[in-house]
Formats: sequence, structure tokens, C-alpha cells
Amino acid sequence: MPQKQSPPKPLTFVEAATPLMHWLLGTDRVMRSRVLGIGLCFVVYAVCCLAAWYAAGVGIMHPVAPPILACVTLPVCIIALVLARSGYSRRFKDPTMMIPQNVLALVSISFAYLTILPQDRGVVMVLLSLVIMFGMYTHTPRQSLNVGAIALVGLGACMMILSQHDPSFYPFPRELVRFELLVSVIPVLVFTAIQLDAWRGRLKRQREELSKALATVQHLATRDTLTGLYNRRHMQERLEACLGRLDRYGERFTLALIDLDHFKTINDRHGHKVGDEVLTSFAHAAAAVLRESDVLGRWGGEEFLVVFPETAPEQARRPLERLQGELTRLAVSNSVPGLRVSFSAGLALHVAHATLNHTLERTDAALYEAKRGGRNQVVLAPPVPSAFPEFKEEPAPTLPPEAGDSDLGLIEGLFSTPRY
Repeated sequence: MPQKQSPPKPLTFVEAATPLMHWLLGTDRVMRSRVLGIGLCFVVYAVCCLAAWYAAGVGIMHPVAPPILACVTLPVCIIALVLARSGYSRRFKDPTMMIPQNVLALVSISFAYLTILPQDRGVVMVLLSLVIMFGMYTHTPRQSLNVGAIALVGLGACMMILSQHDPSFYPFPRELVRFELLVSVIPVLVFTAIQLDAWRGRLKRQREELSKALATVQHLATRDTLTGLYNRRHMQERLEACLGRLDRYGERFTLALIDLDHFKTINDRHGHKVGDEVLTSFAHAAAAVLRESDVLGRWGGEEFLVVFPETAPEQARRPLERLQGELTRLAVSNSVPGLRVSFSAGLALHVAHATLNHTLERTDAALYEAKRGGRNQVVLAPPVPSAFPEFKEEPAPTLPPEAGDSDLGLIEGLFSTPRY
């Protein structure tokens, strides 16, 4: 009997609402922050417009004021919301459009100040403080000063106009007291905004310094000080990572252990300074020959380890032999221009059933054979028995020249990575 399929698991509220929130706010974190900020402004404007209509209904505000405020503030806020959500505001010098929003709010507050009864104008002063505080966390010091100046000039002009237009209803002494309170409050808010900007600057510099320090520590922890190559500790970590890829994806890799020939003689004859120059020159030459996917590190002293991912030993042999040819023409020391250096290398393929230490031992044994055979050569370690149990060794058929390379070995044919 066919098995009954279990009913689909119901979505949680968060899972169901996530696509809608992405559509409304966007998936980018910065864009979401901008859209939410402008959306909050829209909500504040809508609430203030409803309050203005109620105030007009009870006789606190002139009846013409609420329609004008709604027809100006809400459409402008919607336009800003569309610009932010579409990403078009990124083209602006200020993608948040904070200064235009502040100017709109200050103009609206000044207009409301003109149309509200004298005994209820304290509400307008509270809204003015809200506008300045809203921009505290994004304004530069210059922008904070500009917003404060616009607030003082705008409301000061409104107070002057009212006292001159109807002195009996808007007496000048009372308007002057309100202006003095305004002058005492706005500079404090502006100063606070400037202090916040200074703190943000210090925090940003501290984060940058911390990032640089962490990068330096990471470099010192993973790089050899002299050659700039990966050090032994990091190479061991990379080898563990290669083992993980072998277990998960079956990606084999080849190890090469390189030893500079007669390096002790160079140190004894020319000094350690020349020896350091030789090591550095060899590191630069090897890094220039190897692929970006190959991992080169200093294994210790004059020994270097190379990891060739997804590369057969026959393939890995070619860049090493090319490097040997480069070293015959390379002056490895400025102090001794005629000095040349060679190296011996052992290669071994790591396979799934072998341990990493066993592969390193095979690589070291191949290096020893290269040394014993006269140096300046690359020796391949013998293949591990049953390394490829899924293949049977059969005589290779004779192919015409255009059908394939005649020197393509069994191991090399297992890898799809382009050869050197």
C-alpha cells in the first residue's frame, strides 16, 4: 500500500510575513533602515494631521490649516518613501534625505504655529524638539547647525509676523518670551547632536583600528615573517580542510615537499643575510609559477610544502620542473649576484584510505630519493597499493595522435582540472 504523505507543516507568522516584509522594505539592511525611518515619519505626519483636524473641530486651530498640512506633508513623505524603496535615493549625496525631511517638518511646524491659538502653542515647541532629536543620529555638525538655524529663523519670523499683524491677540512681550525659550532649548539640542556625531566618529575610528589590528594578528598568525608565505601552522589547517573536501566531495590532492639544495653551505659561506635573500627570492619565484588554487607555505627552515588540489602527481610535476628552469636564470641574492639555487622535491598523491601523516612520510621519502639521486630533481612517490580499487589495470589501447595525448597516465586521467 502506498504510504500516506504527512500534511505540510503550517507556516509560522514570521515565515508567512517575511516575503511581504521583503517586498515592502527590501532585502538590503541599509535600505530597510531608510524605508523604516521614512515610514515612521509618514506615521507621525498622519497622526499630526488627524490631531490638527480634531484641533480645528474644537476651535483650537484655523479650519484651513489641516487640509493644507495633509496635502503637503503626506504626498511629499510618500515620494521620499518611493525614492528610498526603489533605491533611487542612493544617487543623492544624502541617501536618507534627512535634511529635506527636516526642512519640511520645520516649515509645517511654523505654519501650524501661525494657525493655532496662543494658549496651545506649547505643543508646537514639543514637535520642534522631536524634529531635531530625530536627526541627531544621522546629521553632521554642519547639518545640525543648519537645522537649528532654520528652526530659530523660521519660528522667530512667525512670532514677529504675528506680533506685528495682531498685537492685541499676539502681544509682542509674550512672543518674545517664547522666542527666548526657543533660543535656550535649540542650542542645547544642536550641541547634543554635535556631541553624538563626535562620539560616532570616535567609535568608527576605533572600529577601523580594531579591524586593522585583527588583520595584522591574522597575518602574523598565518604568515611566515621572512617569506610572507603561509606558515606551518596554517598549512596544517589547510591540509585538514583538504581532508574535509576529500571526505565530502572525493577531491584528492597532491603534496609536494621542496628542499633547497646545499642551503646550509650557502649560509656557512655567505652568511645568514644571503640565506634569507635566497629564501625570499625562492618564495617569490614559486608563487609566480604556481596557480592561484595551489597552496604554498614554508614548512620549516629551507623546506616548503605545496598543496595541489584536484591535481595528479604527473600534473604537479610540471610547474615544479618549470620552477627549476626559472631558478637557473634567477639571481636569488643582491649581495651575491652570481649565486644560483636549485631544489629537490618529492611528490605524493593523498588518497582516501591513507592518513595525512602517511602521505607526508611518502612525500618525504620521495624527497630523500631526489636528494640521493643527485639533487635538483623531482621524484614521484610510488602509488599506494589499491589506491584506485574501482579501476582494473589493463593495457592502454593505442590511440591516434588526434584522439588523445599518448602520455596521459592513469592517475592524470582521473582529474578534470586543466593541466599546466
